[in-house]
Amino acid sequence: MFSSRLLFFSFVFAIFAPFSLALKHVPYLNVIGNAVKLVNNANRDQSNDDKFHDTLSYWKEIPGKLLNENENAADQYNVSEQCSFSLAALQLGLTQRETWALQIIDAIAKPEAGVLDGSLKWLGSYDECKRTSYHNESRSLDIKGKYSLLSIPIGASTNALSGSSVTALVIGVCLPDSCSPGDITALVHNNIGRIPFGNFSGLQFYVTSEEEDKPLTSNAVVAIVILSILALIVILGTAYDVIIVQWLRNIGSELQKHAEDEKIPLLNHNSKEVHMESESTYEKLLLSFSVYSNAKKILSTRKTSETLTALNGIRFLSISWVVLGHTFAFVLSNISNSGPFLKEMLGRRSFQAIANALVAVDSFFALSGFLLAYLTLKEMDKRNGKLNWAMFYFHRFWRLTPAYMLVLMTEATLSPYFADGPVYPPQGFEVDYCGKSWWKNLLYINNFFDSSEMCMAWSWYLSNDMQFFILSPLMLIPLYYHEIAGIIVCLVFLLGTTIAPGVLSTHYDMPPSLFTVGGSQEGFVDYFSKYYIKPWCRMGPYIIGIMFGYLLYKTKGKLRIHKVLNLLVWAVSATLACLVLYGLYDAMNGNPLSTNVSSLYNATDRTVWGACVCWVIYACATGNGGFVNTLLSWSAFGPLARLSYCLYLVHPVIMYAYYFSSRTPIYLTDFSAIYLFLGNIVLSFMVAFVASLVFEAPMMGLEKVLLRKDKK
Repeated sequence: MFSSRLLFFSFVFAIFAPFSLALKHVPYLNVIGNAVKLVNNANRDQSNDDKFHDTLSYWKEIPGKLLNENENAADQYNVSEQCSFSLAALQLGLTQRETWALQIIDAIAKPEAGVLDGSLKWLGSYDECKRTSYHNESRSLDIKGKYSLLSIPIGASTNALSGSSVTALVIGVCLPDSCSPGDITALVHNNIGRIPFGNFSGLQFYVTSEEEDKPLTSNAVVAIVILSILALIVILGTAYDVIIVQWLRNIGSELQKHAEDEKIPLLNHNSKEVHMESESTYEKLLLSFSVYSNAKKILSTRKTSETLTALNGIRFLSISWVVLGHTFAFVLSNISNSGPFLKEMLGRRSFQAIANALVAVDSFFALSGFLLAYLTLKEMDKRNGKLNWAMFYFHRFWRLTPAYMLVLMTEATLSPYFADGPVYPPQGFEVDYCGKSWWKNLLYINNFFDSSEMCMAWSWYLSNDMQFFILSPLMLIPLYYHEIAGIIVCLVFLLGTTIAPGVLSTHYDMPPSLFTVGGSQEGFVDYFSKYYIKPWCRMGPYIIGIMFGYLLYKTKGKLRIHKVLNLLVWAVSATLACLVLYGLYDAMNGNPLSTNVSSLYNATDRTVWGACVCWVIYACATGNGGFVNTLLSWSAFGPLARLSYCLYLVHPVIMYAYYFSSRTPIYLTDFSAIYLFLGNIVLSFMVAFVASLVFEAPMMGLEKVLLRKDKK
């Protein structure tokens, strides 16, 4: 009984998630939420399962029947005359075994093996269909293959986020280009009455045909112009740096050495003038875009005595964890064995580190709060408590926004042209090219609006982080001037961000995680919009980070802890982290938590996780980290950590482009999952390196030049 239910809901996930992404542009957060909820839902009776299989067996014959009785279909269901004529020519070509006709039939999807494992995406041969063509002047025939996706509803189910939904069989159809989506729908209707049960005559079939040509939109043209101008400036800056500055510097150095040998002061004076000439403001502005100089900074492994080197390792491991979680979340919508794979994975305790990878972003919140408090309080100490708060906010906005907006512009306007494929969304990865919602991202308020319209849905994290940053002086200023008052303010904030998620979780009966059973349907639907992306539910780790950063500032990194006490704190921290990470195993395997326990978990888990991460940072910074500090302080982590911001921005785009352009579903195994993860993270780092060189580093250089910041 359980296996049949499990298989059914794996069918739902295997089709609904990719189909909704490709055709409805549902944000990526919803895809993550769909994954395990549908698999663990067992509210379907056996009789419906039997009917489902009967209906499925009927629909397996559909691909072979698309060409049958097309003349009757033309009369009864208004198939266009051009389409009927082309289909007649196709049938004639088949009888004469002409290559082009055989290619069209060969490209049409056939029933796939593994249907009971969740293989409901029969995509056929996309490329074979696209390259098929036939021209006959005597018969005035000019036929090209046209690829379409036909989504046939074969049952109703309950979607974890939007309520009711349709279980759909997705079939790749190759027909002559004269057949419109309406013609294909009519051909399917020709056999609709033979469905074994239910009345499907009123259902709407979704037929999407790929556009033959994708003309550049005005938004795409503007984006290309902006990127071209930026690329030109980068080329000029790099050429000036390499050819003029670096070359003259080497020549000047040689002249200076020669002058010292021959004791000719004039040459030495001239060489200094040559070096000084490269320090004008205009040249500095141009050099800010130099790939040569910026790459040296990004790839540098140099450390200083004040560098919190362990942060680099935590950054790298955390962003890798985010990519790992997204690798599984994204690929699950494009696999042919979702049923057995998910069942096996969820049965492993080790898989909890992936299923509960959502706390990885809380590590970044803790890091952000820790660094902000430590560095800001040190700066206030140098300036006797005085700080330019306007520049405090501007620096943060300028640090994040240019790269963020440039990536958003590129992804929203140019993603329709990145690739193609059977399920590739013709309008790109965003709703309406982000035309109605981009300003919400610019103002970092997109997490306050409907998540279904969110542009770059993973940017909810950036909005939260900026909102926390805006509120941070309310804690930092009291901490600097009056320790007790500052701690009280922090505790008040912490109490509020603990009570809020607990109350919301209880009121809406939310599950303790996206991937667990339990809670109400309404609670699961509201988990995203009312809990997961809201700052009053996510600020706990940030506040803990501020408090630990203040502690490091006060102790000046010189606190030595007794060995026994140190080991005890490490043991407690590790135990709490494991409870947060692995404590939901039973809840993910059919044993739901009660409403009160779920509310307690939602109220405290992220704060507890943030405290564990902050202890690791503090222990390593004060010399109490032992081999953990040695591992996290590996010099190679430095360059990789500097790319973490751009990697966070671009890695979902890389995954979208790959998975949507896939010609066939993936049969996922442990080895293939590892292979996908390594490919995703390596390629994402490569793209992030380019984005950092072109989008991020130049803007940081401009800020230093224009605002006359001291070089550090």
